[in-house]
Formats: sequence, C-alpha cells, structure tokens
Amino acid sequence: MKIADFLNENETTISDGWLYERIRLWRDAQLALSDWTQVLDAQVDQAAWAAYRVLLRDLPASAATPQQLVFPVAP
Repeated sequence: MKIADFLNENETTISDGWLYERIRLWRDAQLALSDWTQVLDAQVDQAAWAAYRVLLRDLPASAATPQQLVFPVAP
C-alpha cells in the first residue's frame, strides 16, 4: 500500500517530515524483526531476505516524496 492511498482514503494532511520520521521508525523495526533471517543456520531463503533488507535500508531515499514510497514486502 502506498502512503498516498492511505492519505486519500482518510483525507488527512500530514507533513512530509512527520511521514519520513514514521517511515524510518517502521523501517528500523522491520530490519530488527528480520535480523534472525541472516543467521547462517536460518532455514529461509537468505538471498531473498537479504534483498528485502536492502530495499528496507533504501527507505525513504528510494522516492522523491514520502507519498511516492512503495513499501517492500517480506518474502
């Protein structure tokens, strides 16, 4: 879901600074929650999880405005 879709549905005006702060908090939480996937003996597709984590680390710089961000989906 794009942030712009959420804002359009709720007709809410929120500053870009506030959005960027919340995006970073969400991103940091998702990175922490997926740390275990990078342990050598984790029974997961580590390459897919590593790619997901790269996309997370690129947030929010991957879009010109927070409304244009598309959040990565965990494998």
